[in-house]
Amino acid sequence: MTKIKSPWWLYLINAFIGISVVNSIPLTYLVLVIIPVLIYFFVVHRNITFTFVASSFIFAYLSYNVITALIGPTVLGIYSSISPETTMAFSNWGANFILLVEGYLTYLLLKSFLKSYQKYTQVVIRQRQIFAWIVNIFFASFELVRFGYHYQILKFPLPVYFLILILYMVITMATMKISANYFAYRDLANNQAVELANLQIYTSHIESMYDDLRRFRHDYKNILLSLRDAIQTGTIEDVRRLFNEIVLPTNNNVEIRTAVLGHLKNIKDLEVKSLVYSKVIAAIEQQIDVTVEVVDPIKLPDNVDQVDILRMISILFDNAINAAVQSEKKQINFSFFTKDDAEYIVVGNSTKEERVDLQKLSGSFKGLSSSRHSLGLRNLRILLAKYPFIQHNLSANHYWVEQVLIIHGAAGKKTEI
Repeated sequence: MTKIKSPWWLYLINAFIGISVVNSIPLTYLVLVIIPVLIYFFVVHRNITFTFVASSFIFAYLSYNVITALIGPTVLGIYSSISPETTMAFSNWGANFILLVEGYLTYLLLKSFLKSYQKYTQVVIRQRQIFAWIVNIFFASFELVRFGYHYQILKFPLPVYFLILILYMVITMATMKISANYFAYRDLANNQAVELANLQIYTSHIESMYDDLRRFRHDYKNILLSLRDAIQTGTIEDVRRLFNEIVLPTNNNVEIRTAVLGHLKNIKDLEVKSLVYSKVIAAIEQQIDVTVEVVDPIKLPDNVDQVDILRMISILFDNAINAAVQSEKKQINFSFFTKDDAEYIVVGNSTKEERVDLQKLSGSFKGLSSSRHSLGLRNLRILLAKYPFIQHNLSANHYWVEQVLIIHGAAGKKTEI
């Protein structure tokens, strides 16, 4: 289900705990906690969210328990009706074979549901963890029913017991599939709304540039006339002042916006292009020198949600602007390129301090002076937790900080876990 390969020692621990778990509700639920924790810390080394690890283990483990609760009693019931006198011997000697059959049937069940579960992983587990835990708790509650029936605390006929177990399995799988489809369609609608909003923003930027060019063309003759009069009747100081105060600012404003738009033409995602453009213009308006490098055509991979990547870029840019505006050099560099099988998003900025403490940027948010800055970095860490294939690198040296998002597998095959 997850492509996570467990080491040999985890199988030994699972087997040891499994012997003690039999007929014990507390130990059964303890397994649902201990094994995912071991996998999270010592197998995947916290590179994947705990919710993903726990949800996958709980679903697989409890699916097996449902199968064993259905198949074992059914086989023994059929056999006892055929040969009552050898039922006990069959139960003792055939139990291991039945367990193997039950394990294989569980494998077939999980394999048939794999595609739906992967969609559930992408849409629900990584983005709606509270909902995922509600599903986990509901599914795990069937263990209470199983033990209650086994110890005759819950007294109802065997067909009713089977029906309840089947309903648990069907409701859980249906909830996973329906919720994944619902949230996927809702995300699609939200993304389309964001795309429309970004298109309007981008269009407004184009219109603003057009107005600047039109005003520049309209004022061009007046500027030339003013220069001619200054040359004919004024001194060289008047000419220099007019040129510096009127001609250069107008020309620079048009050139800067045109240059930024030209560099961004290679970004094929309109949303990213519009966001970067608006952030660059916001930085320029605060007298920050911005460099944009997008040399080759590039497009975001399909396995990254556009809303998430927009939020990541926005957080990096906002932090860069906040730091650069306080620095002496006031510089920001943005790069977006492909190297080998990965895409790189690089945001660098000048800083007030000669060397920034990277602990403030890596997730240890103690001691930050700006709560808004801290909140942005916390949101970035939460977003990155959804994508184990996105690497976040930090470096700081000599009044410069650089943050790099590396989307592995972006230029090749889609990354899966």
